Amino acid sequence: MRILVVDDEDQILQLATSMLESEGHEVVTASQGLEALLRVEDSHPDAILLDIVLPQMDGATVAQRLREDPATADIPIVFLTGLVDTDEVQRRGPIIGGQYFLAKPFDAERLHEVLTLATESD
Repeated sequence: MRILVVDDEDQILQLATSMLESEGHEVVTASQGLEALLRVEDSHPDAILLDIVLPQMDGATVAQRLREDPATADIPIVFLTGLVDTDEVQRRGPIIGGQYFLAKPFDAERLHEVLTLATESD
């Protein structure tokens, strides 16, 4: 599976890339919202891990633009967030308001679990 990881923190990009590649996924990265839209167009990912707080264009706006385009509307998106702590996401589950969330910091098991839920349900 090809996965686009979008985050403005290099450590998160490196961590997620390492975890996903170790499971055999192909990883494409972006560090800004506008760059993410270009990467989607170029790489046609099967799923997207998308930080909420990004420079230039936030993750919610990126997701909204992707949902408005019939060519990208069905790509599963998992929001990465440091705004909601891991305990809260685990208590409430990975789906909040109909969206998938993964709290930072995350481990490989949790990343795999949420990504599997998102890609199997869409």
